[in-house]
Amino acid sequence: MARGEDRVATSRTVWPALGLAILLATCEAAAAEPAARSGNYESLTLAVSGSAVAGVFAEQRGTADPGGPQFSCIFLLRGTLAGDGATVETWYPGEPERIAGHLDFTLGGAALTLSENHGGCLMTTGTMVGIPYALSRNAGEASMEWVGVGLVTAKRTAFRHEPGPAPARAPYLVQYDPVAVLERRDGWLRVRYRGEKAPVIGWLPAVDLAVVMP
Repeated sequence: MARGEDRVATSRTVWPALGLAILLATCEAAAAEPAARSGNYESLTLAVSGSAVAGVFAEQRGTADPGGPQFSCIFLLRGTLAGDGATVETWYPGEPERIAGHLDFTLGGAALTLSENHGGCLMTTGTMVGIPYALSRNAGEASMEWVGVGLVTAKRTAFRHEPGPAPARAPYLVQYDPVAVLERRDGWLRVRYRGEKAPVIGWLPAVDLAVVMP
């Protein structure tokens, strides 16, 4: 009788442990898979919806001296997802020329490769032709509600709490600042700017931005 009780006790101990091991292995495998998701990937702001992806790449460099040389790598992006990557087309705001490329999602980030470089990019990021440009995803961002991305094209645009006239004193963005679009309403965009210390959320006139929707 004692042997039977021992055998039952062993069975009850082994099976839960085995089930836990399988569950942990499954979770680890899922966590190890690259996932296409909205977010800030260093200089690249991405919005992902279903099988579509939209993005803004904005990186600027220059000297600390006023009036010194400034270089920028600026372009918009749109593409279709397939597996852990997307075939994309990229363009400078307001220009018809399109440059093809591919966006691959990696563990903790993404990598972008283009068929040719955009103007200014060699002086900022270096080449993206034939060499994937690696980008790390900013951790801890709640990006599920992003419906698109935008790039400020106005010289300056101020945040509003609601659509309407700008307050006398308000945070503002300048040309080529990238944002995530949270909502669209009759010529207005509710956006999120990641900021240096904390995100800033508010309404901007849609005419002040170039917007790309997935």
